Amino acid sequence: MFAVMKRILAYAMEHLGGNRSQEPQIPQIPPTVSWLLEHRTARSKQIALYPGRTPTGSLYRMYEYLVVGFTIGLRSEIEFFFNQPSWAVSAIPDPKDPDPQRYAILSILPYYLCKAFNRLIERGLPRGSPGIIAGDEVERELRSRPVVLEKEPEWASKVSPLAERLVIPRVGGEEPEEGYISERFMSKNIVIEEPHVLFV
Repeated sequence: MFAVMKRILAYAMEHLGGNRSQEPQIPQIPPTVSWLLEHRTARSKQIALYPGRTPTGSLYRMYEYLVVGFTIGLRSEIEFFFNQPSWAVSAIPDPKDPDPQRYAILSILPYYLCKAFNRLIERGLPRGSPGIIAGDEVERELRSRPVVLEKEPEWASKVSPLAERLVIPRVGGEEPEEGYISERFMSKNIVIEEPHVLFV
């Protein structure tokens, strides 16, 4: 009797979703660069693992999307941050991440937030603007607001470059081509393609 039950349970585990040996185990949160690259295919179109509706939580989710090469996820998270007008980029707290690779990537991301946000702000679309601008009056009101550009937080420039070069391959596994490598990330000794961060 017990032998039969054991065989039934084993079958259920294998064929009904109980056998998780094929799935990547959930890593420490936040995951390391090496873990994300190792499980890139499984994570490439998944919601980032890092929780929380905070500037720091959002920054870590951007980090995950960047490393696995999920551009849509990255741009969506950047747009989400843009739509939190109380989250000034310059006020993002220093995460003081103990992992040098993660910390170096996190320190560059605010630059790209400023790049994406200031492009819109300079065009008369300040943070906190409505999703749909209905009518000339609303557009004139938005354009009349003071232009307040975003700035990087002070801690970002103080993060040291990596002692050993980190290469983040393209989604297909190839190394980034010379003309497409991000100069900003290279300043931290990270080789990665220039990320697509413009969401409008």
